[in-house]
Amino acid sequence: MKNVAALLLLALASVVPLRARIDLLLVPPEHPVTLAPGFEFTVHLNNPTDAPEVALLPAVVEAEYASQSGPGHLTLDVIGGNRTLSVAAMHRTEIRLRVTQPIKAAGGFVSLRLTNPVSNAIMFELTGAPPPSAPAPGLLQPAPHIDLASDVETMRRHISGYDPIYFAIGSRERLNARFQFSFKYRVFEHGIAAEPWWKDLGRDVYVAYTQTSIWDLESFSKPFYDTSYKPTVFVLHDFERAPGDAWTFSLQSGAQHESNGKGGGAAPVATPNGLISGANTLRHPLDTRSLNTLYIMPQVRWSDDAGLFFSARARASAYFQIDENPDIARYRGYVELTLKGGYDRGPQIAINLRGDGNRGSVDFNFTWPANQTPLLKHIDFLRSLGGYAQIQYFNGYGESLLDYDVRRRDQLRFGVMIVR
Repeated sequence: MKNVAALLLLALASVVPLRARIDLLLVPPEHPVTLAPGFEFTVHLNNPTDAPEVALLPAVVEAEYASQSGPGHLTLDVIGGNRTLSVAAMHRTEIRLRVTQPIKAAGGFVSLRLTNPVSNAIMFELTGAPPPSAPAPGLLQPAPHIDLASDVETMRRHISGYDPIYFAIGSRERLNARFQFSFKYRVFEHGIAAEPWWKDLGRDVYVAYTQTSIWDLESFSKPFYDTSYKPTVFVLHDFERAPGDAWTFSLQSGAQHESNGKGGGAAPVATPNGLISGANTLRHPLDTRSLNTLYIMPQVRWSDDAGLFFSARARASAYFQIDENPDIARYRGYVELTLKGGYDRGPQIAINLRGDGNRGSVDFNFTWPANQTPLLKHIDFLRSLGGYAQIQYFNGYGESLLDYDVRRRDQLRFGVMIVR
């Protein structure tokens, strides 16, 4: 158990932030302006948390901009010279920044944001006639634009969470961990413009990747007992919600490949310890596992203004190319049900049910904001702790793809969840 405590402390330490939680909101000018030395910007320092925070501004505030004349950088001074600012809980403080150098722009629109400290990007108009439009770019030449998005920000426009991301440790049978990371990638940029249905459908296309591992933390060399790799391509459409309606609906449909990434080798011999059933006669003699599915997954979600919600989704799957595990439907079934409920920013319960009723499984997760953990929430430097504390319980067949037809002892684990 000393190893469990050490790993949990390491996991908790990895999510402790190094800065206070204060958001900077740069306010754009309402009318065309001349952006010359002496011009002033308004900045709001927002504290959305339930505790006071202190912000320390740099001696010189830096900014970047982009105009039709090209990109550039600016420096600004804090008017009044007060660089240490206290912001009360759930309040905001306003400061003024003064431009100290001219920019390379004669007119037209310009984008600007602070880079130290980091703020949102704003767009406003400069006085004067804009320069002539740049010629069309040639092969491999950058197109003219005033978008300040970096590679990371462009990635964020496309990448988001998919299945939960977590790391949890337990000690049934032997000390072990189960962890998962997952993301989805929107293939096309998403906008709000009215488009033909086929273009809207194209903007609902995603590819996703999920990886789940069972890690043996007790055996020699600490091997990964089994890992499932699940690339997926799908269409996800969120139906329009009527104003004031508490219900939302979505429909997802796609294809998924699942494999443990092995190409052969003798299957491990299951030990009697912790096993309720022996090996099945249809079990493949090798340790390679893979399957392919086509699926459709409707989801319904109810929520109220207080952040309380309940969601339910049912995933109906059709199996094909399952030569290595031809009887997997007997253990996973054809419909998988996931129920979630709780508060968006508070405790949540998630239950996943699958199987045909006799050989299925139950996967239960209870999570809550880590900074609300008893004892920890009263420690000052931990009040902005990130992530969620997790209690995970699994009971039934096939916690890993390798053991899809084996029921081991139930597993209770404790960990940290990053995406719920």
